[in-house]
Amino acid sequence: MNEIYVVIDTVLHEGLNTYKKIGSSASLPQLTKTLKKASGYKKGAICVTRSKEDLSTPLGVRGYVITSKETLLEDFSELSHWTPNVHNYLWYSDNERRHLKGHTEQNLQQINTFVVDIDSKKQPYTEILTAALDHSVGVPTMVLETPKGFQVYFVLETPLFISNQNDFRGLKVAKRISENIRRSLAKVLQGVDLSCNDFGFFRMPNEQNVRWFSEKMVFPLHDLIAWSKRQDDDQNRGLFVVEAKGQALDPTQTEWFQELLATRHVKGSEGQIGRDNLMYTLALACYSAGKGQGETLDLLDEYNSALEAPVRHSEVQKIVRSAYKGRFKGAHQNYIQELLEAWLPGKEVPITNHVGGWHKFKKERKDRVRSHYNEWEEDLLAYIQQETSTIQPIKWTTQSALCEAIGIPRSTFNELVRQSNKILIKRKGKGRSAQTGLTSVAVLLQCALEFNQQHRALYYEAVALMSGSRENDSALWELNYQLELLTRFPENRPLTGKKFNSS
Repeated sequence: MNEIYVVIDTVLHEGLNTYKKIGSSASLPQLTKTLKKASGYKKGAICVTRSKEDLSTPLGVRGYVITSKETLLEDFSELSHWTPNVHNYLWYSDNERRHLKGHTEQNLQQINTFVVDIDSKKQPYTEILTAALDHSVGVPTMVLETPKGFQVYFVLETPLFISNQNDFRGLKVAKRISENIRRSLAKVLQGVDLSCNDFGFFRMPNEQNVRWFSEKMVFPLHDLIAWSKRQDDDQNRGLFVVEAKGQALDPTQTEWFQELLATRHVKGSEGQIGRDNLMYTLALACYSAGKGQGETLDLLDEYNSALEAPVRHSEVQKIVRSAYKGRFKGAHQNYIQELLEAWLPGKEVPITNHVGGWHKFKKERKDRVRSHYNEWEEDLLAYIQQETSTIQPIKWTTQSALCEAIGIPRSTFNELVRQSNKILIKRKGKGRSAQTGLTSVAVLLQCALEFNQQHRALYYEAVALMSGSRENDSALWELNYQLELLTRFPENRPLTGKKFNSS
């Protein structure tokens, strides 16, 4: 049962009380410690039922209200369904306290997870993991097997708290993300229920039905919003965005963007920043603003057609595809400044220092302190993801070419790979002929999820090669942990995993 502690704690976050208010089995020191830790966190309630039939009785849902994790852990083995997203309060519609009321979307306190219901077993759960990794937001936090299929949980890193401000705008954001996750999986998997209630009742996790779970596979909300915006490309629709305090403006609405978009005499010449650079900068601004790839291509195609010396349409397509690979978060201030000086000389155009959407421009890399290795790690992981595949899981190049491609100093690069538990490196040869091989835990995990035996052979070959370097110890440990989760969840075996201390 210890494994379920982790599952429930990961999904619910701090939405419920840890212990019962009356009749708890916890000691007084545990209760005191938990109360101090929980101060400042609003607590809510969830609904549970004992059978699927209880969801559709003539008088409504038959079940009961739970307000503590302790009660849920005591009862979970006897429960069939729960509401993993926490409500502000719940009550009963009858004097016998058997039928539930209040489990509506407008009464949600916090959204903890997005759940996809798959009413088919024509594909195994490992194929669902691969599909989510390749075609959706990433490997899910949990996959539960149901009598007719699977339920796939994508748990948020921190909850999205719902309020009635701006006509429940946060709820609308969440519903759009949920819809796009389902649609992305429906393109490659059979049985995805597109009409499923976004934040209703789902199967209760237990020791028999969990096929995959990783508490580390959680999703930052801002990443899901940026991803969801791009998914809306083909449907030509926007996403309701909750503006954070002090959030930067949309970069496509800035003066520098509009001024560059209005230039018509730009052309390419040797030694001068020209058309390709300008369109790439505009495309990056659109990407960071969350615009769809198709929308950006239409914008730049129209811009290119208006130029005095346009490039071929295929070149515009190539520029947009490159910008949307995710290697860079947005247009760099230095390039914007160079473009303005080259093609609008003498004109004073202010440059807003932001990437757009959810991140502001930080200081130049050379001015940052060495503690910001996580930013370099993100750049390096994006580069690895772009340059590798399940067929070619290791990117071989020279260290100088690698550092130049990413824009990272060598000393920072060497310290980064030493610290990272996500990046693996192999060096061979000396001098100018030396080669550096790079891969990541995510890439190797993707190889391991493939069914093709050739890919598996490449995976084992890559792991064997990377095992010879002490720098890779922490990353290999992480990889082995993730693979252990896979191998310990074969088709008809109960959940196993790391233990959770409820105190």
